[in-house]
Amino acid sequence: MKIAVVGAGLGGCITGMYYGSFSLIDPTVEVTIYHDPNVPIERVGQGTTPDVLGLIYVALNNGWYGNNKIKATEKIGILYKDWAKEDIFHSFSSNILSAHYVPGLLKEEVLKTYNVVEKNIKDPEKEIDADYIFDCRGRPKNLDDYYELTSPINSVLLATGTKDLSRNYTEAVATPDGWTFVVPNQDSTSYGYLYNSTITSKEEATYNMMELFDVEPDGEFSFNNYIAKSVWKGERTILNGNRLAFLEPLEATSGHLYMETASTVWKNIIYKSLTRDEVDKKIHKLMWQIETIVLWHYQNGSKYDTPFWEYAKSLPFNPPKEFTDIVDMVTKKTRMELMQNTDYYATWQNNSFKTWAEGAWYR
Repeated sequence: MKIAVVGAGLGGCITGMYYGSFSLIDPTVEVTIYHDPNVPIERVGQGTTPDVLGLIYVALNNGWYGNNKIKATEKIGILYKDWAKEDIFHSFSSNILSAHYVPGLLKEEVLKTYNVVEKNIKDPEKEIDADYIFDCRGRPKNLDDYYELTSPINSVLLATGTKDLSRNYTEAVATPDGWTFVVPNQDSTSYGYLYNSTITSKEEATYNMMELFDVEPDGEFSFNNYIAKSVWKGERTILNGNRLAFLEPLEATSGHLYMETASTVWKNIIYKSLTRDEVDKKIHKLMWQIETIVLWHYQNGSKYDTPFWEYAKSLPFNPPKEFTDIVDMVTKKTRMELMQNTDYYATWQNNSFKTWAEGAWYR
């Protein structure tokens, strides 16, 4: 079976690694990555969830010492500063570790590892000879075939600061205009000042970013929040990466979504255990869960009483019963009791719900 992956951003890299790992076991699966060297990789997506770190280790043999080819730094969780009623540390379990990494280096290692064709692909189904094609060419220009996702954020200013390895976690710092990610890399610190351009001008956001973090923006982009109405495009093409969906990077869930998409599609094209409709339903359910979790973070606001935070708190928040049942349960049980139940809601375990509920929701 010939699998083609178009694009070498985070979505393309995860898809290539996922299917490429299986090709090592089953040589009848051939993976080729189609890559345009003139298309730069986005600088967001520098942190991820533990499952993606596991895939990187298996696919690239990337470890912490001696063979840390993507310059990964340890990530034990996320510190929320100035959110809700107190600072909150969303910790991973003590036996789980994730990472921050340099996107360009991940891309380099993936392209070294798998078969690559350097070509600008405009129409995958017409130009590529493969049984299945994963289209990971970045955000779509037309959103007619997409559902809109709810988020108060639609723009980001990017900056690079000096190295600071005193953290082994991501910081999500509330600001008057939204929030900022602070990611400790081996050689520098990455900042992303996220805001809403209909509420805050670029000039005001730039000024506030420089005042709060003492860094000057060196990159920017605006974005929509969306997910495709269907993972499937044409007879042979599957959407993944930003071509499939994009939601602001709170909780660093994009890598998990892309990996779950690759895994769920595998159950259709290889095992034949899921129909196309069932694949769509599973991916949509995961995306709605992630959207709910992200919106939950905004419900109690921050230390700032500003137009952005009033808007963020006013967004419709109507979580499904599955979500409210978990919140109700975690407020009544001890952490030891919750550890006996490792069910997931999107990327969150019950202890994650309890951490946020105790720090922001019920106090």
